[in-house]
Amino acid sequence: MEKKKVESILVFGDATVGNPDLRYVVGASLARGGIYLKRKSHDPTLIVSNIDVGSARLGRVRSIRTYSDYGLERLSGRYDRDEARARFYERIIRDTGASGPIVLAGRNETSNSLLLIDSLRKKGIKVVGEKTPTILEVARETKETGEIEKLREMGKKTSKVVERTIRFLSKATPRGTKVTFKSKPLTVHTVKRVINGLLAEEGIIAPEDTIFAPGRKSSDPHYDGKAADTIRTGEPIVFDIFPSEPDGYWHDCTRTYAFSSPQKKVKEMYDAVLEAQTSALDMVREQVPCSEMMIRVCKLFEKKGYPTARLLAKGNKEARVRGFMHGLGHGVGLTIGERPYLSLYGKERLRKNSVVTIEPGLYDPKVGGVRIEDIVVVGSPSENLTHLPKELQI
Repeated sequence: MEKKKVESILVFGDATVGNPDLRYVVGASLARGGIYLKRKSHDPTLIVSNIDVGSARLGRVRSIRTYSDYGLERLSGRYDRDEARARFYERIIRDTGASGPIVLAGRNETSNSLLLIDSLRKKGIKVVGEKTPTILEVARETKETGEIEKLREMGKKTSKVVERTIRFLSKATPRGTKVTFKSKPLTVHTVKRVINGLLAEEGIIAPEDTIFAPGRKSSDPHYDGKAADTIRTGEPIVFDIFPSEPDGYWHDCTRTYAFSSPQKKVKEMYDAVLEAQTSALDMVREQVPCSEMMIRVCKLFEKKGYPTARLLAKGNKEARVRGFMHGLGHGVGLTIGERPYLSLYGKERLRKNSVVTIEPGLYDPKVGGVRIEDIVVVGSPSENLTHLPKELQI
């Protein structure tokens, strides 16, 4: 806050679910959200619904007050909803002694947030925006011990789901080019039903579904696999799973598989991706520039004849649909994609206790896709949280 010349920060939202900034500063889950206010060099205050006080006390903020303490009910009875809200926030800001510049943060509906900001400014309160990286982006980039433990546990649970899914797949029968299960063609619907059941058994969920993409369609990195898609021998299956636990911490890992003997091109792509990932994993340590990791992987792929995002930036049109067309990785925590970003133009360096994915991939519309992804805690040494073998053939 000192560096950014911000005197106060106010983080708000109707719930902590889907609002990672609010969940982070509160340190607990609040069904009805709340308002967190922090003044520079002062302890924070958290204002919540009367029925959420118990939940709030499980978090990191010691000073907890309620909406009723600031007269929300009286204001709501006297003014329309928008004006009552603006006066309510004004009362909180003035009562806590918060001064400007004040940053408002939290993932909220844009139109309502702009209306609130406009109203507060008209009341003489100096509300300002932030250039990226924001105060909270920087704070969330490195994880505390408790956060790392949650991410470590998510790694164990996710790996267990993948292992059990592969055990299920191993019961299927390859026959010629087809794969059957109980004498019927094995479909994505059947596999995802198993995956979802295993996630439930571990007490975790996949809010954004799971990628189980077979065959040539897996050349689209985010093709998730449709229910009727069938599994065929020799073709790649990109299995990208990114579940979340109730407190909002995620895991993100990918493996690529093939039934029976993989097609020659699939095996070549797989070997190249595994080599690239191993090389990148060896680089994960404090103060390594994120862009250097990306560039190393691009150069490795380019030497093997594959287009990359680096060539795409130079106008290579083939790199739009074939080769390595995305970033090397990203941070994971209370969201599935946050700082730091392992991209060509990222200026960040890896920081101690950052948690990042390492996920090189190769894609070819005539063949399909191959991607391998682990999550790593940056340290000395770094710790890989994805405990899964890297074997192509099922």
